[in-house]
Amino acid sequence: MTYQEAISLLQQCRRPFPTDSPATPSLSPSAPRAPNASTLKGNEPLLGMSSWLLTLGHEPEHINRLNVIHVAGTKGKGSTCAYVDCFLRRHAVRNGIRRKIGLYTSPSLWPRNRIRIDSNPLPEDLFAKRFFEVYKGLSLNSTTLPTGTKRPGFLQMLAIVAFHTFIEEGVNVVICEAHHGGQFDATNFVERPAITAITKIGMDHVENLGKNLQHIAWHKSGIFRDQVLALSVPQDQEAEGEIERRAAEIGAPLQFINIKEALLEFLENDQIEKIPLEQRENCALAAKIAHEFSDQSLDGGDVLAGVEECQWPARFDIQHYGGCTWYMDGAHNETSMQVVAKWYERVAGPSSVPVLMFAHFSKKRTRSWENILETLVRSLGSHIEHVILVERIEYDEHFATPSELLESFARFWRENWAPVTIHNATSVTDAIERAKKTAMGGPILVTGSLYLVEAALEIVKNKSI
Repeated sequence: MTYQEAISLLQQCRRPFPTDSPATPSLSPSAPRAPNASTLKGNEPLLGMSSWLLTLGHEPEHINRLNVIHVAGTKGKGSTCAYVDCFLRRHAVRNGIRRKIGLYTSPSLWPRNRIRIDSNPLPEDLFAKRFFEVYKGLSLNSTTLPTGTKRPGFLQMLAIVAFHTFIEEGVNVVICEAHHGGQFDATNFVERPAITAITKIGMDHVENLGKNLQHIAWHKSGIFRDQVLALSVPQDQEAEGEIERRAAEIGAPLQFINIKEALLEFLENDQIEKIPLEQRENCALAAKIAHEFSDQSLDGGDVLAGVEECQWPARFDIQHYGGCTWYMDGAHNETSMQVVAKWYERVAGPSSVPVLMFAHFSKKRTRSWENILETLVRSLGSHIEHVILVERIEYDEHFATPSELLESFARFWRENWAPVTIHNATSVTDAIERAKKTAMGGPILVTGSLYLVEAALEIVKNKSI
């Protein structure tokens, strides 16, 4: 069985995006209930995860022995996990510790990139091997499964394959990024994680997580466990209060870190300046996680070496191609878009954004594209000259925007802000060629969908070689 066959079967696990009709409340009688109306709608992704893993022979204790560091939040989860990975590897090298580190993150256009061992994406042959062990082990290749048998969805399958791989490959520690929730998330099956942590919380996935920060914080802090250390960056007051309440309810010792103090514990001021401003919060949280995990034996050399080697594609990425400078960072919610706008102004200057490449594939019930665009334009709008709206990602047809929705994007822009030239591009390749010709050597900002940014980065880097 080949890698491409594995990917084809994995894609078949995808379920259609939900319609905008009212969702059915969760039917699980044992599920905790969020305050007010923020209970998860539909079926909890967590349902079935433990039983599927058990079918594969993975007892809860096998998973506990992986020493899972579980990270939830709205912005910065992937970067935080990547920093933890680097810090723990440098710490192991310095101390002569044999430590095999598993890293599970999301999202990525290429599934094997989501599952890494010692920072390397799984080789295609290993991904295929472990995928088919899961596929056959759960009898998903059978045409005679009983009617109504629950099959894993796309993200559930990826999480199962990841943890199956980590166990079979003898990983010693797993750094696991939650998908988009916490309490009901498909990754929340770990009974005894080593540490839990929450990055910055903002408005995202509002249909499932709730329409205010308190509700969203309730879900994110569902990864907490009794007597397991919980760490968090400073949050807005509404979110912070709910995190504190849930930690007390669950029995998790909770610490909100001080970003400046956490970094100064390991680095000098001039060394901190080497860390991108937008990543300092994530870096500080990661250093605290790694320090606590290593029984407070992390040192400044581990952190400094980790910072220098940590590269997280499509996050605050700057590339040079076709005579243009490409500024690339995904921002699929308002919190992320605020950060992108500030980052662009800092590194590129506010004087001009000759070309903006943008795509958005989420349903409006999950994320408000109007609010995302408004956040961007409020910061950079007066400097934007051309907008290229991307219709689909040619690497994965799952990500496509109907033409009428693209027209809604354009109409919304024209009705609310100063006129710009708006183009529709049928693919990412088409958008890149249009952007290159339109920018005429100027800067290009690529943002919106993380999948757009990842696809654009792949094309630009390959053509730059």
